[in-house]
Amino acid sequence: MNTDYRIEPAGPAFIVIDPWGEQLVNTYPTEDAARQDIERCKREDAMYETAKQLVDTAVKAHMQMFGVDRETASYWIHSAAEVVA
Repeated sequence: MNTDYRIEPAGPAFIVIDPWGEQLVNTYPTEDAARQDIERCKREDAMYETAKQLVDTAVKAHMQMFGVDRETASYWIHSAAEVVA
């Protein structure tokens, strides 16, 4: 799978295609504006991946601490995250 975002011309504007081949919602007046949005998307992707790793670590620690299965530990971690948010 391609893991890069790409920019394609769309008439006088530009569109961004994500790594999964989907066009992002916005169109951009310049290629530079499209590049800036790609950088924003990459930062969001990194934040998402880091958050997934943190949750996975928390679930594994909860499983070990309380001797429960992944589903149970995940339930409690997600429940607690909702309270914190």
